[in-house]
Amino acid sequence: MNGSPLTPKHGFPVRVVTPGIAGGGGGAGSEVVEIALPCSPPEVTDSQKAEGYWGITPPVQEMPVNSSISIPAEGSTAQRGEDGCISVAGYAVPSGDDGPVTRVEVSADGGESWTAAELIRHPEAGKWSWQLWEARVRVPEGRGEKTTLYSRATDTAGNTQPKVSQWNLRGVCYYEYGEAADVTIT
Repeated sequence: MNGSPLTPKHGFPVRVVTPGIAGGGGGAGSEVVEIALPCSPPEVTDSQKAEGYWGITPPVQEMPVNSSISIPAEGSTAQRGEDGCISVAGYAVPSGDDGPVTRVEVSADGGESWTAAELIRHPEAGKWSWQLWEARVRVPEGRGEKTTLYSRATDTAGNTQPKVSQWNLRGVCYYEYGEAADVTIT
């Protein structure tokens, strides 16, 4: 980097520069890099048709509002408490200049009902800060059942994560509901 060997602190053994793509959601710490072709919409079947998309696809200037479920992890086990609920936790980020995050909700029934999460505010957090959250979410009765948990965040401007993210040529700014699938409830 700049004429010197690349260090682990700066991405060794590989550093990828992707012009026009914000680095906030980059692959730092990735163990596997997969290059998949083609990366075009279904109607683009050759390079000539793809050329028309690059000029109309603007660079990323800000990331959309987003949330993620960290606990429980996908494919893990969560224990139902005496209250019939499980503990769910994660983080959320606002859209660009529209922070801070004002609400996070969690669903254990496919989005039919939502439970408000408690936002864990840091006194020095600014409008661009990540927002940690936690919730106690009621899950369907039964032992050993698998469920999928969803989260959605809303910021000060009212931007809310949609159920389905809009497709884009570069595959960036993925922002549909946060998800933890195949969680076994005991």
